[in-house]
Amino acid sequence: MNILIIDDQKFIRETLKADIHRYLAEDDIHIYEASNGNQGIELLMALDVSLDLVIIDLKMEQGDGIAVINMLATTPRWLTVPIAVISSSDKRTLELVDCIIHTLRLNLVGVFAKPVNASDILTPLLATEAEDIEPDNQANRRHRHANINVQQLLKDEQLILCYQPKINLTTQEIMGFEVLSRLCDRHHGYIYPDAFLPLINQQGLNSVFTRMVISQALQCWVRQPLLAKYSLSINITADDLTCDELIEYIIESSRNHDGIRLMLELTESQEIINQDRVLNSIARLIINNIDISLDDFGKSYSTYDRLDAIPFKEIKIDKSFVSDMDINHQHYLIVESTIALAQKMHVKVVAEGVETAAIAAILTALGCDVAQGYLYSPPIEGRYLIDWIGQYQGELMHAQ
Repeated sequence: MNILIIDDQKFIRETLKADIHRYLAEDDIHIYEASNGNQGIELLMALDVSLDLVIIDLKMEQGDGIAVINMLATTPRWLTVPIAVISSSDKRTLELVDCIIHTLRLNLVGVFAKPVNASDILTPLLATEAEDIEPDNQANRRHRHANINVQQLLKDEQLILCYQPKINLTTQEIMGFEVLSRLCDRHHGYIYPDAFLPLINQQGLNSVFTRMVISQALQCWVRQPLLAKYSLSINITADDLTCDELIEYIIESSRNHDGIRLMLELTESQEIINQDRVLNSIARLIINNIDISLDDFGKSYSTYDRLDAIPFKEIKIDKSFVSDMDINHQHYLIVESTIALAQKMHVKVVAEGVETAAIAAILTALGCDVAQGYLYSPPIEGRYLIDWIGQYQGELMHAQ
């Protein structure tokens, strides 16, 4: 095993080296050292062996840890090398660095607060290696599906819709369902949105795709009248809102199915380029009794500008803030303030990514209206919806 330690404190390097030898208890260990970031970069450029781990201190003179991380991100040879960051910085700084490394799509073992033991780093590293499975993350899926013919799949109607329930946190009753799309290919199986949506955007198929989703979802509600009591939420992008033909189609479809409570979730992470056209379309939808939800609230782009300009029916807090709010105080504060803001504006608030009863309890105490996530159910194919609803309601009655 080849390991590089970059830290400006010699005693820390020596301590880590001794710990590594004790923990691994094997002879074939080669440990390289650098006393600052610049020296570490020079060593990385000169090494003619592969590395199994790079341990990087953040705070160093003559080149800090961020400089090393940036170098690794721009050097193809080192893109997959496991990285462990160690630092005496405060928790929020460590969280920021964690976010930066994930954004750069580097192979992060973890960000560790000093003092750190080698076992803290090596345990997750060796556990990952033991699995010997390529992680099924977004980048890998996008790479595997880069050559799929999305236009042909849409033409062949290989679109499968799943529905994830939205649950009233006070009563635990089902409020509605959000539509989540999949493409099905006989060579690749299920293809998820993070893989196919970029291809749809590149090929200018946004409005065609959204129209297909809306049509299929409405037909699912029509075929199963018991679903009429639940709202139907469908994602829509800013690009969709600039297509007059699509807006006409949505309004006409809503009129033809006036028993279905349709809500469109505007993806908040997408920048609005043509603000005037988008606002015009939103106004037309609202006056035709189609509610608008602000999806991925707080994730990026002019969140508060949109709240000021658009009369949203609900705000959805992004799961990146919700899923760990019981252990991440910064995320807790963001969720708390968002719920308080929504209450003052008399807007319903939905929390995405609720996976544990502890998170649901915190959200309930904060006054959140609706929850959505794997605690209640993963996305469900339309043909299984009625059965799932019956099972859920049976369990709810039994619990009461």
